Amino acid sequence: MKFDRMSLRIINKLLIDGRKTHQSLANELSYSRPAIHQRINKLEKNGIINGYTADIDYSKLGFGIEAFVLVNIHTLDYNSCIQSILDLSREGIYVKKAYRITGQKCIIVKLFVSSTENLRIFHDEILKLDGLIETDTMVVMQEEDNELKEEYIFEKMED
Repeated sequence: MKFDRMSLRIINKLLIDGRKTHQSLANELSYSRPAIHQRINKLEKNGIINGYTADIDYSKLGFGIEAFVLVNIHTLDYNSCIQSILDLSREGIYVKKAYRITGQKCIIVKLFVSSTENLRIFHDEILKLDGLIETDTMVVMQEEDNELKEEYIFEKMED
């Protein structure tokens, strides 16, 4: 697929608002609606756009604290371990994602909790996992998004 500056502009607009209509994108980018439609279809067909999701403000759902927990665990079954971590979600604790990673830690967990008490409860539960060696918790203080820029793409883009 030909990936050019216009495709990147479309992606950036959709990253900001995935519900934008093809017509509004066409108006904003000074392109025809059919051309925008065709480009988006190609981006989807080629797996560059895999879907559209809602950007949720978890604090408005009662989850005022976002945290990442690095986990060092000795296990022969990471898939089962990751599922056990995801299953720690309950009232006031939402384990959104768990990633298997490289480095000194094995897993990183992204979670939202309603209180520091629920963060403690999560920790008490994760400490019960067989083979757990240690955890390291980081609470998110601020989050900023970065625009996907042309210079981040490895191949030289065509005009």
